[in-house]
Amino acid sequence: MLTDLLASIVVLYVVVDPIGNIPLFMAVTSKLDATRRRKVLITSVAVATTILALFAVFGISFLSYFGVGIGDFMVASGLVLTAFSLYYLLRPYEQGAVSEGVEIAVVPLAVPFLAGPASISYVLVVSSHIGPLLALVVVAAASFLTLITLMASSLLTRLLGVLGIRVLEKIMLILSVAIGISLVRRGILMWIA
Repeated sequence: MLTDLLASIVVLYVVVDPIGNIPLFMAVTSKLDATRRRKVLITSVAVATTILALFAVFGISFLSYFGVGIGDFMVASGLVLTAFSLYYLLRPYEQGAVSEGVEIAVVPLAVPFLAGPASISYVLVVSSHIGPLLALVVVAAASFLTLITLMASSLLTRLLGVLGIRVLEKIMLILSVAIGISLVRRGILMWIA
């Protein structure tokens, strides 16, 4: 059980991809002073954590109301995770418009970058496998790691450079593709069994 818990935390951290989101975080907060940047960061992680926690606790019941089984959801979430990961892996880097308000903490930082379709899908799968309470532990731990990573974004950018951050982002996206394919495979095996 501890191994499943630790593996789930690592996988959710990879799916949320805070390292890959460092360039976005730096870009959208570049005009903010250090205090406002920290407030945006804490708000975005708190909003994303709340969304993921709600899906961890209520998501499976909500889906079962519509007759969606675990195997169905594993295939669907695997396809979503694979598609999003491939999209971000293969797209050219674009720097979006920069906003100065705290609203950037919610869009685009919290949703869709931290709590997007891929991370929500994975949280639902984790909740179905290890239960809602342990899924909340996974969400809390991955969110804490995400917060620490993004708080160290300036330091990581100085140490690794933009190119180093982008290389790490691509590696994490390749891992996300592999995780998505694994979810599809496991969901299909559930259909067959």
